[in-house]
Amino acid sequence: LARIDCFCRTVIVSTMPADSYSARDVCGRVKGLVFPSFLLVFEVAILVVFGLLVEYDEPAKALPGQANSSATQQLALNADVGSLESSNIVQASYPFFQDIHFMVFVGFGFLVTLVRRYGYSGVGYNLLLGAFCIQWATVVMGLFSFIQQAQDGAESYKIVVSLKSMVQYDFSTVAVLVTFGAVLGKTTPLQLIIMALLEVIFYSANQTLNSHILEAADVGRSLLIHTFGAYFGLSVSLILYKKRAFEEDKTSSTHRSDLFAMLGTLFLWIFWPSFNGALASGNAQYRAVINTYYAMTGSVLASFVFSAFLSKEHKFNMIHIQHATLAGGVGIGAVADMIIQPWGALFIGACSGAIAVIGYRAITPLLRKYLYLQDSCGVHNFHGLPGVLSGIASIVAAAVADTHLVSYENSLYVVFPARAPSSSSELTTEQQLLGIGPGQGRSSGTQALFQLALLANTLITAIIGGVITGVVVLLFGYLLESVPVGHFFDDFPYWKVPDDVDNKASLPETNPAIDISDGFPMKEYVLENKRRDSSEDESDDDESEPQGDDDKSLKVVNVEVQVL
Repeated sequence: LARIDCFCRTVIVSTMPADSYSARDVCGRVKGLVFPSFLLVFEVAILVVFGLLVEYDEPAKALPGQANSSATQQLALNADVGSLESSNIVQASYPFFQDIHFMVFVGFGFLVTLVRRYGYSGVGYNLLLGAFCIQWATVVMGLFSFIQQAQDGAESYKIVVSLKSMVQYDFSTVAVLVTFGAVLGKTTPLQLIIMALLEVIFYSANQTLNSHILEAADVGRSLLIHTFGAYFGLSVSLILYKKRAFEEDKTSSTHRSDLFAMLGTLFLWIFWPSFNGALASGNAQYRAVINTYYAMTGSVLASFVFSAFLSKEHKFNMIHIQHATLAGGVGIGAVADMIIQPWGALFIGACSGAIAVIGYRAITPLLRKYLYLQDSCGVHNFHGLPGVLSGIASIVAAAVADTHLVSYENSLYVVFPARAPSSSSELTTEQQLLGIGPGQGRSSGTQALFQLALLANTLITAIIGGVITGVVVLLFGYLLESVPVGHFFDDFPYWKVPDDVDNKASLPETNPAIDISDGFPMKEYVLENKRRDSSEDESDDDESEPQGDDDKSLKVVNVEVQVL
């Protein structure tokens, strides 16, 4: 069926003037309405779900009216206490949330502008995916929260929105944006939305499994976000493999695009301590900020060192500096709130930066050559490898926690809640005042094994989920529309671009609505035939006779042979 469709569309194209493609191809115009129609239906559905299930957290609810009786006076007193509590929550949590929100939409947005012809798409799709994932994660993670509500014996089930849950929604968005980096430039907007739709479900399932069963420590979400997003994206990219995807010159950067991407790097680098410390509390949050602070500096120095060492000319590579300098924030994430001392944080950060540069120089080419993994932005080096390193570091840190090597005292059950005694009667008054509840009574060795289990489960869930998602995305591409190889890493097919950009200048006759198969070579073949025929007619003038039906048939047959 695909071959028949390609042949029929080729026959139509070969008999049409080049300047009439957009007017004649009604099918392409109809397909252009599929994506906005899908978003409209999604938004209507989200509005219905929000109206039925979503409500404010208690501190955000309305205060009672004028107190006219003793009962209402008590309510008013409670309201005053609640108002003070709300103010304290905002003052304590909102700065962290604000920094993470800035990272999601500005930091990651600028970071993906390094491809010279994909700036509009990089920033625009980053914003689109961010807004979409926040709404979708509110519903999906809210539905998973019904498990906890059922355990608490809730009479009615509601999705409760708070500042803490908003941080979680942003975290799920980061996982999707990491995956977006792996497939950058090779998917349509609809395929990206379908990918995000499924990935948020797999991400929420993995996080819920850790929250209720594994209870492994991962305060900076290096495993749950970065490792998951990287290997999920690589699995999707494997399914969407195109042999000639990176043969085009359009994957290169320019001086200006590199500067914009570096601006995103600086934003992420500055705010990463907030990312790793947002979900911690008390002195654990204090440690998370300090450890991340030094880990980030370690990754910067290591990135410059190894970038120069591994370069043939011993010069710095801007790609390494843009990404490997941030690897320290990923590498320290799972152990950010643990007592590893500043030198340990510095060491982990330096190792993360070094591994990221080595990944760009040695591992990425091997993955592309032997495993057919096309990693557009190098998320395997920036997120995947440092995330695995962070998981290994958490295993070691958990194994030595509260032993003769490291003493946590009352902080032990804050960092590792599952290690708390199974009975609240075994907790001291001071521990109860710190908000520590009953746990599983695990030993240090058992907790280390659960850290390993989280790493393994994250990798398995990401790979299986990524393959499933990749197949679904590929099917949507076959049924509706996919990006032809000739239009990879191009803004032009889906954005109105100025006349002075090289996208438009280099592809004056292209129209994404009529691309066939991989599309670009086929259409160029047809257009070349038209140009050759017209040039021959002009050069021969009256000496040559008009083309007959046999010549037209021969041209179409040649096209058909190339399709097959």
